[in-house]
Amino acid sequence: MHSTVVPELLAPAGSPDALIAAVSAGADAVYLGGAQYGARKNAVNFGKSEMEWALRYCHTRGVLVYVTLNTLLSDSEMQDAVMYASWLYELGVDAVIVQDVGLADILHRYIPTLPLHASTQMTILSKDGLKWVQTLGCSRVVLPRELTLHEVSEIYGSPDDHYPEPEVFVHGALCYAYSGQCLLSSLIGGRSGNRGSCAQPCRREYTLLSGDTDEWGLPVTESLRTVQTHYLLSPRDLCTYPKITEILDSPVVSLKIEGRMKSPEYVAAVVYVYRKALDERLKDSFVPSDSDLLTLRAAFNREFTAGYLLDGKDGTVMGPEAPGNRGVHIGSVCSYDARKKMAEISLDTSYSPESGDGLSFSDGTPGFFGGAVLSNAPAVRNRKFQMRVPMSVRPGNQVFLTKSGRGSEYAAGLLRKNASQMIPVDLTLTFEDAIPVLTGTSFSRTGEVSVSLKADFSFSPAQNRPVSRENIADLLSRTGDTAYYVRSFSSDYSGDLFAPIREITRFRREFFIALEDAAVRSFLPEQPAADALRAALSHEPAVLKTGMSRIPGTVPVVPEISVYASDCDTVRGALAAGCHRIYFEPQGRHDISCVCDYSEEWAQWIRSQIAQAASFCNKAGVDLIWKWPHITRQRFLDAACGIIPSLDELGAKGIMAENISARAAVRHASPDIPLYGGMGLNIFNSHSARILGDGCVSVTLSPEISFDAIGKLVSRLISEEGNCPIPECIIHGPTELAVSEDCIIATAYGRCLHCSGRLGDRRWYGIRDVKRHIFPVTIDDECRTHIWNSRETCLIDHLDQVVDAGISHVALDCRIRNGRYAESVVRAYKRAFELLFSGKSMKGSEIQGLKDRLQTVASGGITSGHFLKGVEDKEE
Repeated sequence: MHSTVVPELLAPAGSPDALIAAVSAGADAVYLGGAQYGARKNAVNFGKSEMEWALRYCHTRGVLVYVTLNTLLSDSEMQDAVMYASWLYELGVDAVIVQDVGLADILHRYIPTLPLHASTQMTILSKDGLKWVQTLGCSRVVLPRELTLHEVSEIYGSPDDHYPEPEVFVHGALCYAYSGQCLLSSLIGGRSGNRGSCAQPCRREYTLLSGDTDEWGLPVTESLRTVQTHYLLSPRDLCTYPKITEILDSPVVSLKIEGRMKSPEYVAAVVYVYRKALDERLKDSFVPSDSDLLTLRAAFNREFTAGYLLDGKDGTVMGPEAPGNRGVHIGSVCSYDARKKMAEISLDTSYSPESGDGLSFSDGTPGFFGGAVLSNAPAVRNRKFQMRVPMSVRPGNQVFLTKSGRGSEYAAGLLRKNASQMIPVDLTLTFEDAIPVLTGTSFSRTGEVSVSLKADFSFSPAQNRPVSRENIADLLSRTGDTAYYVRSFSSDYSGDLFAPIREITRFRREFFIALEDAAVRSFLPEQPAADALRAALSHEPAVLKTGMSRIPGTVPVVPEISVYASDCDTVRGALAAGCHRIYFEPQGRHDISCVCDYSEEWAQWIRSQIAQAASFCNKAGVDLIWKWPHITRQRFLDAACGIIPSLDELGAKGIMAENISARAAVRHASPDIPLYGGMGLNIFNSHSARILGDGCVSVTLSPEISFDAIGKLVSRLISEEGNCPIPECIIHGPTELAVSEDCIIATAYGRCLHCSGRLGDRRWYGIRDVKRHIFPVTIDDECRTHIWNSRETCLIDHLDQVVDAGISHVALDCRIRNGRYAESVVRAYKRAFELLFSGKSMKGSEIQGLKDRLQTVASGGITSGHFLKGVEDKEE
């Protein structure tokens, strides 16, 4: 027999109906969003009254409720977010899911008994990352979808480690890029995934291009050739159902179903299948069922994959053929009578059509060109049946089941009955001087709740027809539309007394209301804790004060210019122009396999690259900072930390970390080495800057933040007591939009040319969208895909706003270009700052000339990004 402990089944609730479906189908917990600060702004979500209802509905039924506060927050939003979280706490919410580090720290400080779950958008990838978020008060971490189950088991392998408990996604849509590290929707369409408004540009069609580069590192137009046109960024849907026992044998404590944008019917079907699997596993009887898999596929699928979690990078994750629902292939059209609008369908599977099934038709191109719903179950003869189809179809058109009538009816039944997951209650009736006392104990997944209620009336000796024992048991066991059913009833009633039926019925109703109230109260915080929270927030804490403007008396200084480089040619170009600092991320080693083993050979190569770049920097009197990759898994961290002791000898003066796990690993390996915070830390407010920048020389601010917000952030940061990191902005270069575990070259070619050594040093790749925008693509040494913006950020004519915002350190990203480009860009910005500080207008002719020259060498043109207006939270 397996362990009797099974993980929590956590279901999405994007609407009240979806919540009812999830609970009724057997979810142990649900996650949902309020009207603000959730990562699914286009879901129905829950206003305050709906949230109060949701908590009561779930807690009555012993189901936990986690509320998403998983977006990045500005300084001006922080107070409202904290007050909203405090309101949720007093309502008895079971946890809040957070992305913003600043919010997490404040909530842990002021509401220490509020459970916090670190969102997958925090990108926690390692043991040190887990330890760090634990100091923020996080008791659970939603792990990135890219981690394998083997990695999860290794991270949680020691019983002596007490990390935040692991939660993983087991079903639903997959993001192309690492969550929380994706700016595709933000910079392509102005809708930020980090702000809850992702427009899913990964589901669009793209053409992969390849070619050569010119002397500036730009693609040569005449050399470009089309590799493939497909939905190259569209993953399949995750489905771990057939292999669920592998997860159940791991340290994972919560199985998360994605789908807050999905229908109640979808939620009901998926929760039902996984609940059944978990219950069967508890009885040691689970065997994957073809019918249950059909239920999942009929609910929605883009073809299924076990994901990186169970299959790693085996090539099954991506589904570039089509981005939408694939349905379940059931057969083809034999004939069509246009006059009667009747089609004959030939079945080539064991599927039997049922009333309410939705069937869609395909002519072989991606997607479906039409469909129809069966009004009743047709007769099937010789594996053929006829159905009415309003649009014209042709023989040979393929037929797919895209909506299950049985699934829809099941969900509708759950919503009608509203009681599929009922709570057993044991009742006992006693009497005190003829006054009935009803005592009951309910038994839910979250524990027992007991209530005793004494009636406000008494029984009297019966004159004619007493209330029999059977009758009173029946009357008190009727639970109506409550969440309960009476499992057992006992009484010392003699059977010879009388009371009006209406009084007994009223007494029963009052008892079950009292039992519901007691169940809800069992989730509420202790009163002293709630009182202490109200007292703490009654005087606006300094960390929540808003409306600060730039501190008077600060004198602007000419900003220092740092340059991001990935090879020594770019380093030399930047130094020749007089930059002040180099962030060096060595790339370009082509003699390794897809899965870099981080052997001593790799370490020697890294050391040699750092030493060579540092020798150039030291001659110029410029610091070289070893920049770690955007994504750093445990295997990289273990190897890279082994190099840290030799950095001083190599000539490097510090390390830049792009994520929480890397930041924590550096500090664990070396408390004293100078540390720099990269863009991937998602610093959107001053409190996050201070928390993530603790012990750092500088922190790079999010590219989604506006000049106005930067000014407020900097003012708040330098006004607080203690040392603070230097805030830095990347003001020029192609923005790194996304990092994906997928190798887009392998997706397009069917094999990885990077690993086979067929990508020459000058081979350029990019993807072109339907609007003809071309986004450069690079493949790193672990065969991850990096997508860069189609236009380069350029703020050369806005440097006055940069300085006015209080920024004294700026950076130029030249990683995917070359030394000639780096030298040209650095010289342009140095000259622009000279003009600014000599009193020249940023709209003058010389500045415009510098801008024009930068535009001619830019990849796809230039943009000011979000610096002028900030990211918008637009909804469709």
